[in-house]
Amino acid sequence: MTTKLEADWILKVMAAMAAADHRLDAREVTLIQRVYEELTGEPVDVSGVVSAVQVYARKDVLEELSEVAGSLSTKAMAAILRGAYETILANSYVSQAERDTLGGIAAALQLSGDDMDAVLAQAKKTQLL
Repeated sequence: MTTKLEADWILKVMAAMAAADHRLDAREVTLIQRVYEELTGEPVDVSGVVSAVQVYARKDVLEELSEVAGSLSTKAMAAILRGAYETILANSYVSQAERDTLGGIAAALQLSGDDMDAVLAQAKKTQLL
């Protein structure tokens, strides 16, 4: 079960990731809407997602995330990283800015390279099913 804090961070990071390449794709919006509803049980419309992406495009989410990383479970950290990864894959193109942001998220969560690789490998595997 995801806590409110964990759900908030998954969604903040997904919004920040969607903003990383300065282009918001409809597939990213749809993904964030689906995840938001799955985590909170509440729907969010397109304008709500667009607003969140605009907010997190201007914030230093990585710094804020590093401040709370110690209070997050390993499972929550993996979910945050996976949400970010799924967001960058949503539009079938991964920019260098998105790669850099994904690495920054892993660093903010204090995940090792091996931990990051394991989360991403699991995400790839389940995405293919």
